[in-house]
Amino acid sequence: MKIPVTIRISSLNTVIMLILLYCIVFVNLPCFPMYVTVKRILTFVLFLMMTAGPVLIPVKKSTAYIMLVYIICTLFSSFINEGIYSYSHPLVSGFFYSVSVIELFTVFSYAANTIGIYYTISVLYRLTMVFVLINDIFILISPFYFFRYGYYYFAGNKFSVCYKHIEWIVLFFMKNSLQNIKKPSCYFAVICFFVISLLVSIRVNCMTGTASIILLSVLLMPVSKAVIDKKAFAACLFVYSAVFPFVYSFIMNKNDINFLVTQIFHRNKGLTGRAVIYDILPEILRNHLLFGRGYNTAYEVWITSTNWYPNAQNGFWNCVCEQGLVAAALLSLFTVFSFGKNANKASYPLMAAISVYLFSGSVEITMDLAFIAWVILLYVIKGDYYGTSCRKCDSTRF
Repeated sequence: MKIPVTIRISSLNTVIMLILLYCIVFVNLPCFPMYVTVKRILTFVLFLMMTAGPVLIPVKKSTAYIMLVYIICTLFSSFINEGIYSYSHPLVSGFFYSVSVIELFTVFSYAANTIGIYYTISVLYRLTMVFVLINDIFILISPFYFFRYGYYYFAGNKFSVCYKHIEWIVLFFMKNSLQNIKKPSCYFAVICFFVISLLVSIRVNCMTGTASIILLSVLLMPVSKAVIDKKAFAACLFVYSAVFPFVYSFIMNKNDINFLVTQIFHRNKGLTGRAVIYDILPEILRNHLLFGRGYNTAYEVWITSTNWYPNAQNGFWNCVCEQGLVAAALLSLFTVFSFGKNANKASYPLMAAISVYLFSGSVEITMDLAFIAWVILLYVIKGDYYGTSCRKCDSTRF
């Protein structure tokens, strides 16, 4: 049965909170430097809305406590590294980051209990669609308009553009899975979304994005459900991402891999400078392995140390660089524990997206706040929070 798409006026407060959360977590506009200040103001406003109403932080068993310790480690790392950088302020950045993580837990679970999982996904889908359309219109009409700000597009750099398209596709799958729509028009729309995303990734010359979109198409196939719905699968992806900087030369010497990278994706064996970055990584982490150098300090640390490279070019190790190995391990545990049990029709597309980010994280910075948001959303829609009203996707709420 098709679900009505209208949202009650009484739920307007929840929708506003979701919109604010989306602007804080998923929207990055590097071409507008003042947007960082805007995000902090929105973070404060959202926190006031949370504390003014009956919104509680969801906690169930030990899983959510893992993220609580993760937040404490992030704040501790930022505190001990405050005041030693020229223009980075890890304590301030770490504080707003930690508040945002708490807001993700709270708003997602509150939305699931008030307007339901379907409407929550529907709001996120519409916001993502608008953001993607604005970005793609700029690319179509004036692709170099934002290059004056440092090779950025409206949505950010080329990787951000591609990942935003991945989110668009995944949210469409989640929304239609909850509606049980299997019309030909739906399949046609999926094909169009993938074609558009691939064309955009090629247009912005992001081969990592192209490979990620292709991998997503494979993981979204029905035959892949039995694979991605395993804790071991997520754990293996984390291990792969973590060890890749130390075994990349062995992998690149394989003839098939070398052919794929150099002939198909037209990249060199050094992975566009990443080989040099990975060689420097142990020196960057010296004396800072356990608790890192403070949140949001990677750019200054790497630029100062290398005079060229902006970050670790690896999601896991960039997290270690900023927040420390303890925090990175806790985030990995929370992600792995979010896989496996209580899988439902809405969770499979989300697990596919998270898997793509983990795989791409071997060569890109994918373990950011948006990544955590998708993991927390997975945690919520699978019922791993305090409350039972939306524990199952086949409940009356849908």
